Amino acid sequence: MATAEIHITLKPSLLDVQGATTLKALHQLGHSAVRSARIGKYIVLEIDDADDLALQEQLSDMCRQLLANPVIEDYDITFDQNAEAGENDGAASTREVVVLERKSGTDKVAAATATSETSPVKSLGGVTVAEPFAVDYLSYTGMSTDEQLALQELAWQKHEGWIAQQLQDFGAVWILCVGGEVADAGDTLDSLPDETRLAALGQAKDLVPWVFRKQP
Repeated sequence: MATAEIHITLKPSLLDVQGATTLKALHQLGHSAVRSARIGKYIVLEIDDADDLALQEQLSDMCRQLLANPVIEDYDITFDQNAEAGENDGAASTREVVVLERKSGTDKVAAATATSETSPVKSLGGVTVAEPFAVDYLSYTGMSTDEQLALQELAWQKHEGWIAQQLQDFGAVWILCVGGEVADAGDTLDSLPDETRLAALGQAKDLVPWVFRKQP
């Protein structure tokens, strides 16, 4: 029997709202040494024995097909091939860590979601997206949470160089962008804009307000 542990988190380029809220709360409680907080999912699976390569492929398929959303999430897979033997008779168990989709997802996912002037994305809330910064706020609010996060990941993929340059120019750990312009910036995660401010800004500009964080 093999035991697999799967850790799933949002991609670093996406704003982790739960993590940001947790970080603020920890700072308010006096834990100022905490620099970052990311919230994710932890899954444990018990699987019939298989060779290492087959098990890796099986677990990766599970994550891509159901357990994670490779467009917006990263996942780590750790499996122990001889868990029962190690517990029952003292035999040394073999523990192998498999790290997959850590930066930009699988090649297939990246190819399906990457945008260009000639290859718009057509699967986000029924909206054809060629330029994420130009999506109107009403269309954005009609999307599911996963689609909204996928749209933000798409904006990062298309404008990564510009975003990184703005973060550097402002000396910021986060920037707030509307329509391809920086509306605000901050040098601590405590100052991240809340959902109320983002909604008000989106309604006023009729464009999606994006928050991009500096990559760790």
